[in-house]
Amino acid sequence: MPQTAANDGTGPVLVRVVSDGTAGMRLQALALAESLQRARPDWKCDEFTITPHPLTRAMPRLAAWLPSMPLYGRAPKGGATSGATGGATGIPGTASLSRRPHAGRYPDIMITCGRRMAGFALAMRRRAQADGKPMQIVQLQDPRLPPAMFDALVVPRHDRARGANVLVTTGSLNRLTLESIKAAMMTLPSRWLKTTRRTAVAVMIGGDNRRYRITPEMADGMADRLARFAAEAKVTLMIMASRRTPDGLVERLCANLPAGGAMLPLKGEPNVYPGILGLAQAVIVTSDSVNMASEASITGKPVLIAPWQSAAETNPSGEAGRIRAFHDHMFAGNHTAPMAGTIPNGSFERLDEMAGSPKNCWRCWNVK
Repeated sequence: MPQTAANDGTGPVLVRVVSDGTAGMRLQALALAESLQRARPDWKCDEFTITPHPLTRAMPRLAAWLPSMPLYGRAPKGGATSGATGGATGIPGTASLSRRPHAGRYPDIMITCGRRMAGFALAMRRRAQADGKPMQIVQLQDPRLPPAMFDALVVPRHDRARGANVLVTTGSLNRLTLESIKAAMMTLPSRWLKTTRRTAVAVMIGGDNRRYRITPEMADGMADRLARFAAEAKVTLMIMASRRTPDGLVERLCANLPAGGAMLPLKGEPNVYPGILGLAQAVIVTSDSVNMASEASITGKPVLIAPWQSAAETNPSGEAGRIRAFHDHMFAGNHTAPMAGTIPNGSFERLDEMAGSPKNCWRCWNVK
């Protein structure tokens, strides 16, 4: 069983999420912390958003050995500033305070996500050790460092890291549950609930990423695919943009749809994304997003992957490298399917990576 008191005996176990504010990374780390807190409500959680020092990012191995390694860099102009957030559950909403973690005050467990945060985690643990304070770190996603340098790694199957302290998932961790999706659906504005009178399909749009930019040709190809799907399947498309969606892309995708064939969030409307997942008969996700495909697969509904680039029978996602490997695993596990002309018959396998996370993490972490 996990411990009930902090390593130094002064209070409850403290779990800390530290990120650079990148949404996809931050939310995965929060998902794990929230899952731990649901299993152990006596534990405390907090969160900080920081800018890791360039030297710590560039030389993470050195950060693991030098207590004097610099931790913080300057936040990019107009970007996230160092800060903490807090919510009613002890895990954070979105507000930021302009402060960093207090020097010399260490959590029992620190959760970070993404290669850029690995050096910070190692440097912080080295400082804690130098101050005589035990602290464990869990890193989400492959840091491209030896796993033994961390107390635990949680990596998706398409990452390479493997080892005795490595937990392998199929998709990415996320904060959604069936219960939260159902609750969000019940609070949707009435105009969305009226779509239950006819078949409605959610469309999750990604966008520009490190691998490619969405060109006008790619946008027109996606628009054509969506229009043909809507006409053939006789559905209304509920279209949700992401933070990476370029300006004007949604309008371009909707241009070929018939009148009333698409529903979009209104300006000032509360976040309808979780509720839409509950309302939809099926979910279309563009091929660039691992996170959105993982989130949609929690529902157990048909999740259809729409390629931005040329797809083939041997590569229906149209992606390459690690992202293609992710989609191939999801197709093989019947969690998703390539987008075709209609909603496929038959059941899909739910993918809930969070269900066993606390138990599995306790197995890896040195927590008693």
